[in-house]
Amino acid sequence: MQIGFHLTPFWSPTDRTPTQIIDEAIEVVRAASRMGFAWVSMGHHWVSHPTIWPQPFPLVARLAPETGTMRIKTSVLLLPLLNPVDVAENVATLDHITHGRLILGVAIGYREKELETVGLSRKDRAPKLEESIQLMKRLWSGEEVTFAGRYTKITGARMGFTPFQQPHPPLEMGAQSEGATRRAARPPSFPCGAPARIPIDASPEPK
Repeated sequence: MQIGFHLTPFWSPTDRTPTQIIDEAIEVVRAASRMGFAWVSMGHHWVSHPTIWPQPFPLVARLAPETGTMRIKTSVLLLPLLNPVDVAENVATLDHITHGRLILGVAIGYREKELETVGLSRKDRAPKLEESIQLMKRLWSGEEVTFAGRYTKITGARMGFTPFQQPHPPLEMGAQSEGATRRAARPPSFPCGAPARIPIDASPEPK
């Protein structure tokens, strides 16, 4: 059995400054790395007032040297809000920064306020997520990619480098509803999630 912990509880109370909150989380993770924890995870939200949600990609980079051999998870990244090419590039970079200890957890999200910022509605969430995963996997292969999707189009594009873990970091999908669980279980997807997290597409443990 592997035991890890999620950082969301450490973002409260919010009577501390964001700097204090992040610095204290770093101290917690540094201590946990010496106590045998297997992983640490962090969530993702935008326009979150009055709560505080540090963004996951820079936080992963900052925590990487503090985590020892612990895995670092995004749990979960709201993939439909993001450009999948940008995510693929950031994930590849972070996978090298962590020396292959990154796990990418994604979900469709649920907050209308977040979806509005990128011109999406709730009905766009699942198709955008599935399309993004398909494109990201092709980009991570290191091959030249031409892709004409509903939300993203690229022509003759190739990433400069592939992830540390091959073919890519382990993938997890947040799944709370029956429909989300069914979607997550369909290849080439993968479930995880609150309350259930079920990984597939796992890469080997980092050496």
